[in-house]
Amino acid sequence: MTDAKPLLIAGATGYGRWPANSLEGALRCLALPNDGIEIDVQITADGHVVAHHDYRVSRDHARLDGEWIAETGAPLKTLTLEQLQRYDVGRLRPGSAYALRYPDREEMDGVRIPTLRALLQALRATPGAPRMIYVEIKTDPTNPADAPAPQTIVDAVFADLEAEDYVDHAKIIAFDWQVLRLSEKRSPGVKTAHLTIPASLSSRPAGGLSPFHDGFDPAAYGGSDLAAIKAHGGMEWSPYFTDVTAETMAEADGLGLLVGPWGLSAGDDIRRMAALGVYSSTVSGADWG
Repeated sequence: MTDAKPLLIAGATGYGRWPANSLEGALRCLALPNDGIEIDVQITADGHVVAHHDYRVSRDHARLDGEWIAETGAPLKTLTLEQLQRYDVGRLRPGSAYALRYPDREEMDGVRIPTLRALLQALRATPGAPRMIYVEIKTDPTNPADAPAPQTIVDAVFADLEAEDYVDHAKIIAFDWQVLRLSEKRSPGVKTAHLTIPASLSSRPAGGLSPFHDGFDPAAYGGSDLAAIKAHGGMEWSPYFTDVTAETMAEADGLGLLVGPWGLSAGDDIRRMAALGVYSSTVSGADWG
């Protein structure tokens, strides 16, 4: 637990207010008094790290030549950067679940999936003290056909961070904990956070251990995500915000772990997390509270 004011990080470049994982959204976030941005990253067939959440371009998020695509695209890792940046991802398909969830989001035309390098350059050009970038490296041991290979994307992310001299202002976050181990090996001392989801949403093979925990399944640690994170060498627990309570904060404090919840969108929830003493909050931008 910390008594300092928690960092406020714009999740997916303010996805509730502007196009997610976009340069346009990042620039709008950086014009506000927050502490940084969070992005999801993938890798293209020609080795460019790009900001995008899903492993494939969704039919509800993308247009080609002004027309909505008819079906979900090929895995990003099979497309070149030139092919990928043909998509316009600045609007949501009218009537889609995402559009209904964020009816007040600013829609734009001409928004392309940006590279990590372009976002880092925008951060470097922002006046004042350097803002943080939380980089969620997207891998999935249950879906290797679509997801990037962990070592490949970790190496590519750090190559970009090093090229832009931004490692010290970055934090690597991941649900696939092997990514965090590989990141620490690639750049000892780098800031990391272990992402978790609520127990009600987790799944695992029948009678087996979760492939996302890199051999440190919480089931082997009394069911405690925090104890498993500590054993894995972690420094920060990053849960969905509803899992943060006085009890879990006390457990984290006892283990010497920081707490950085994600998924916040309401001002009251942001203030409640601050009152509990979290280190940072990653918010959608729907309500900066």
